[in-house]
Amino acid sequence: MRDQAGKPIRGAIIKADKPDAYPPHVTSTSDDKGRWAMIGLASGEWRFSVEAPGFIVQSAPVLLRAAASPPLMFTLPRDPGPIPGALEKNVQQQVADANALRDQGRLDQAISAYQEIRTRNQKLTNINFLLADAYRRKAAAERDPASKRSLLNLAIGSYDELLKADGSNDRARSELESVRADAAALPAGGAQ
Repeated sequence: MRDQAGKPIRGAIIKADKPDAYPPHVTSTSDDKGRWAMIGLASGEWRFSVEAPGFIVQSAPVLLRAAASPPLMFTLPRDPGPIPGALEKNVQQQVADANALRDQGRLDQAISAYQEIRTRNQKLTNINFLLADAYRRKAAAERDPASKRSLLNLAIGSYDELLKADGSNDRARSELESVRADAAALPAGGAQ
């Protein structure tokens, strides 16, 4: 077991599978020199898979013969890790959970969840739609004009962020104008 630079990989897990063999699954682990062994594999085609922390899993079919087979050597490429700026794998579930909070009327928790999603997934600019909607819902329930204006301004800011990333988004433009009209209709100055 080696990496692409030829260095041995210690602790790699090697699995061999052949459903019609006995046993059908055999596992081994590489030592500090990258060596490993499996004894008693029946002749025929086995599917080998190899995994090690920090490396990309490799899998391949190998035809084994009754006579001594040459040693199998696997070379594992390093796992480059997450792509910078890529979305988290579970972002869809995070959005669904935040939407559930919003739909339950737990707007403060929903807003916090949307903000966290936006912070961790900056390329997901459409989260600003959901954030603006949550601010608007909270503003609709607010009786204090100053608090209502503040929430509407936060919604306006969310629409502005979305439009910076997607200036041709007609829905965002329309909703932005609607929120601005709502904010303009509020009492100004000391009447807040």
